[in-house]
Amino acid sequence: MKVFVIVGPTSTGKTSLSVELCKKLGGEIISADSRQIYKYMDVGTGKLPIGSSIDIKKGDGFWELDEIKVWGYDLVAPDQYFSSYDFAEYALEKTQEIFSGGKNVFLVGGTGYYVDTVTGKLVLNNNIEPDFELRSELEKKSLPELQSLLTSLNLEAFQKIDKKNPVRLIRAIEKEKGQKKNLTPLPRLDADFIYIGLSGPREFLYSKADRWVEEIWKSGLVSETEKLLTMNFGSFPPLRGLVYKSSVSFINKEIEESAAVQRIKFDIHAYIRRQQTWFKRNPDIKWFDVSVDSYGENVYSFIKEKMKNG
Repeated sequence: MKVFVIVGPTSTGKTSLSVELCKKLGGEIISADSRQIYKYMDVGTGKLPIGSSIDIKKGDGFWELDEIKVWGYDLVAPDQYFSSYDFAEYALEKTQEIFSGGKNVFLVGGTGYYVDTVTGKLVLNNNIEPDFELRSELEKKSLPELQSLLTSLNLEAFQKIDKKNPVRLIRAIEKEKGQKKNLTPLPRLDADFIYIGLSGPREFLYSKADRWVEEIWKSGLVSETEKLLTMNFGSFPPLRGLVYKSSVSFINKEIEESAAVQRIKFDIHAYIRRQQTWFKRNPDIKWFDVSVDSYGENVYSFIKEKMKNG
């Protein structure tokens, strides 16, 4: 039993490639993306393939892209907590279901934490539930105050984190102060994980990401954000994270349109760098350069070879 794990930074075309591979090889996709788990957040999370002719249908618990099932979208509302442990539980069960239906499984996404938890490279022993009261206190603090507080609680954690990201700092402080809840060990999946990485020269990836940002801005990001705000999701983490926080600032007239678009681009560039750093640590990944025209055929040949070799 083989699970094909397709990873890499945002804007490398992981989902569209996986759809094509599933058509050829009889597969289904499990999305490993910590932003795509949220309902009502389609444009800003990249669930909707912008500028593509892919046919989209929403089923009960899954989407279909060109009749290929994609699992892992729309699992929870933006005000619900869903940990990497919760995702791994879901993905492991779904993997068994897909296999029992005689299909190949493609675990596809850019959230390294999710991928590594499913594949067993990360073993979670405890979980810290979010503390929304503590969060509201911490949100009033300045960036230097948050940095100082985390340093005093756990210097090692502070050194490993994105020190300029208040959301990550707050979550790290919450982990230090919160009550640990022991987790039941996740089941081990009796499967070989075949890792495929999509990447490319950084400027090429930045350019692709910039085009995507411009497209989503024109294709409904602001109206999607407005709808989420009217549903009272504005105070929850998904709307303060990547892409949406700048859209919220624009809606609140805190920044001009051009500044909001530029800020999203810079944030995505930084996210690409973090993703590349995370995946670089996995020596099992076979990398393919998406700036090379034949990369899709190269990935297909690689997978066919792996399937042939049992």
